[in-house]
Amino acid sequence: MSSPKPTYIYIAFDLFPSQKGAATHINHCLKALQNTFDVGVLICLGNDDMPAVQFDKERNIFVYRFKEKVVNFLERTTKFKVFVAKIIALPVCEQIQLVHFRDIWGGIPVLASSKSFKTVFEVNSFASIELPSRYPKIPQNTLHKIAKLEQQCITESSAIITPSLITKNYIVSRFNISEAIITHIHNGVEIHPATKNKNVEKYILYFGALQKWQGIKTLFKAYKELVDLDLKLIICTSIPEKRVLPYQKLATQIGIEKYVEWQYELSKDKLAQVIINAQCTIAPLSACDRNLVQGCNPLKIIESMAYSVPVIASNLPVCSDIITDNVNGFLVPPDRPEILGRTIRTLISDSEKMRVLGNSAKKTIEDSYLWEYQESKMKTIYLQLLN
Repeated sequence: MSSPKPTYIYIAFDLFPSQKGAATHINHCLKALQNTFDVGVLICLGNDDMPAVQFDKERNIFVYRFKEKVVNFLERTTKFKVFVAKIIALPVCEQIQLVHFRDIWGGIPVLASSKSFKTVFEVNSFASIELPSRYPKIPQNTLHKIAKLEQQCITESSAIITPSLITKNYIVSRFNISEAIITHIHNGVEIHPATKNKNVEKYILYFGALQKWQGIKTLFKAYKELVDLDLKLIICTSIPEKRVLPYQKLATQIGIEKYVEWQYELSKDKLAQVIINAQCTIAPLSACDRNLVQGCNPLKIIESMAYSVPVIASNLPVCSDIITDNVNGFLVPPDRPEILGRTIRTLISDSEKMRVLGNSAKKTIEDSYLWEYQESKMKTIYLQLLN
């Protein structure tokens, strides 16, 4: 008796599995798909330690990883699109009913396919907005071409989901499409076992990626005003140690290097242990197009709140969508290190305030932000499209 053929595909121009926030989101999208279908296909990026092709028995999916080492980003995306088209054309994909993709690099070959299936475009970001911050010299005509690909993926997909209300509003205004096909499904959290240790040395915490728009420089400058408190700053980053060197140099330039402890690519369980023992966590997002125009839904905020740890975040819509100032966290003006520093000092001097904010933060998460809620919303969309 032959095994059932896959009926869905999930495509991500991201390494999977990994410790990055994107991988967390991918994991839970896959769970929603697994709860809707029997067998699936995952197309993603891979490194040297990962098999190029495998059948993941636990997830019941065929996994195809693009592992070709291409330094140039746009050349890499072009080759990934060709890779995706080849996988879709394989016999294993002949019974696909639905394709869920999280970027235009996976979406374009799907929409160009002659096969008939429903499509879900998961919009976390727009390359036309993000790439200039990573590659300042990228030509405008290249960005224009990318914007046209974004337009195609938005207008031709069966459904769109996005974790941010700001992103949803941006999509409606930029592409002039109906809100009816866009569903806001914010990020969630899966709470891992962790123990509060009263004897641990006090520290404040930043965890997550280190892109410029995350506001790391603002945090470092704010911390310069706190060195008298004998308070350690722990930074848990999802990138390898060798890629952190520029940020370590920045800490040295600002004069706080001896107070900073770096931790790299922690497992979810280990990260949970670091979060729960922090005095507070910081999400100092910058006031830039990436955060103000495009939008995002910071996992670091949600995950910190889940462990009853108060967050001090920039007062931007992407943060105030989650945090109510002085109720379940603190909001401060973005890119203002002196105010951020004063707020950190005020909060950590008031243990009762930290307790109240932390408890309120946890209730916010338990009421609305557990991953099981988000997975259920995704499953509803899949079933509506198939019916």
